[in-house]
Amino acid sequence: MHVTLGQIRAFVTVASTASFRRAADVLHLSQPALTNRIRQFEEELGLRLFDRNTRNVELTTLGRDLLPIFRRVVGEFETAVVNARDSVTRAKGVIRLACLPSCAASLLPDVIREFQHESMGVTFVVRDVVNSNIASLVRSREVDFGIGVKEDVHSDLEWSPLFNDELHVVYASPGGSRIEPTSCAALLAQQPLILMSRGSSVRERVDEVLATLGIPALATCEVNYMSTAVALVQAGLGITILPSSAVELKTQADVRSRPIDVPGFAREIALVRRKGSTLHPSAEAFIEKLAVVAQNLASNLR
Repeated sequence: MHVTLGQIRAFVTVASTASFRRAADVLHLSQPALTNRIRQFEEELGLRLFDRNTRNVELTTLGRDLLPIFRRVVGEFETAVVNARDSVTRAKGVIRLACLPSCAASLLPDVIREFQHESMGVTFVVRDVVNSNIASLVRSREVDFGIGVKEDVHSDLEWSPLFNDELHVVYASPGGSRIEPTSCAALLAQQPLILMSRGSSVRERVDEVLATLGIPALATCEVNYMSTAVALVQAGLGITILPSSAVELKTQADVRSRPIDVPGFAREIALVRRKGSTLHPSAEAFIEKLAVVAQNLASNLR
């Protein structure tokens, strides 16, 4: 049996329009060509699908039984073609990544600007999410790769270090004063604490810092966004601890920060991808540029 997709589509279109003329217009065929295609289809099946006269075209009983099946065949084929085209478009023109919000605001803008200048037509989909979501987005292939705090719990993922993001204590400096506290430990022990919400990578490290210093992790306020934490510090409600990459630390004149004077308290920011995965050359090129810019950022944060 040599049934073609063109024959199936012709049958479905004639059945849907109840007219050879209208179906021929839809398929961009001449009426004789369409009639010949339907005749060949019926001959291959050994069935009569239409009862037709000079005025009407009606499905036979067997034609009505077969119509839903062949409609599904055409629909599934067209869906597969659209998905394949979308896949090629994504591979060539769209880079999808998941990233910590702090890195998305500090690291990505320069890399994306430079990359788009060199690779016209490439666009980006950035999922700025908490660290706990990054690995799952990479594993499910919703993104090509991720940028987050390194974890060692997923054997099917590989992590490549980008830079160390030190934790800073953030405090109000009224009128832009440069008066500094004597030590971070004293500051943390004496001031109300504004902490990031539990489950964030910043909060995990902050809790470790406070435990090391023997300070209870009791928050005056818990917030989801670093900008909120800085605003509360500006309002004189306490102090907070944020990563040095946070852009909020660079845009507020009445807020100052300093590294926590306890060795080793930093987030190890890394690029994560599926082990053995082969990305499109544009994504691989972006990752190479990302590594260079991350090194420069690390130097500026020291």
